[in-house]
Amino acid sequence: MRQLFLVMIGLVWLAQPATAQTFSGCDTEQSKIIADALGTAKELTLKAAVAVGDTSDYQRWFGDYTQANAEEVRANLKAVVRALRGGGVTAQCEVVGDDGCSAGEYAWVFAHEPYLMHLCPSFFSLPALVALQPGSRRSDNGTREGTIVHEVSHFIHVADTDDHCYSRRECAQMALSDPRRAIENADSYQYFTEDVTYYARQPLGNKPPPAPRSSR
Repeated sequence: MRQLFLVMIGLVWLAQPATAQTFSGCDTEQSKIIADALGTAKELTLKAAVAVGDTSDYQRWFGDYTQANAEEVRANLKAVVRALRGGGVTAQCEVVGDDGCSAGEYAWVFAHEPYLMHLCPSFFSLPALVALQPGSRRSDNGTREGTIVHEVSHFIHVADTDDHCYSRRECAQMALSDPRRAIENADSYQYFTEDVTYYARQPLGNKPPPAPRSSR
């Protein structure tokens, strides 16, 4: 009954109209890609919040299950959804250079500057999560939606996450040894959201971990 109640709340929340986001320094194609990714990230993160429970997916990314820890994880995921739903996210397209992105960097934020998200050229080469084919290796470096979940979670007014690890292998090991740090880790929310939405339909056993990715 509790799970059904949460699902009903999620469906009502998802049905509410969203406010437009703001794009800075982005061309028409980039703006469309970002808008699509923001909308999908919002929907997938809400589904992830509803999916929080005593499951193998939860334990893989956040360690041993406790009700208190699960409530914190759920609250952080819902905070990401609220930030995306509020329409206050500004996506600023950056270039590679001394005052912009470093090579191979996908995105960054300053935690005390909600909700400005800096997107690098490499972000646009990432696949959309829902467009991946089973077994695709294009997911090794993450997805557009997953990157958005990661970056938005960093804001102090959202989940105030940190970057304690950067790959699936490292983050899964950290969840086993230090659940507290896993709950504070941005990539943990990205991987959990990916796994309980798209990757829930795919076998995980033979999927290689993503390569470490850059963030500030």
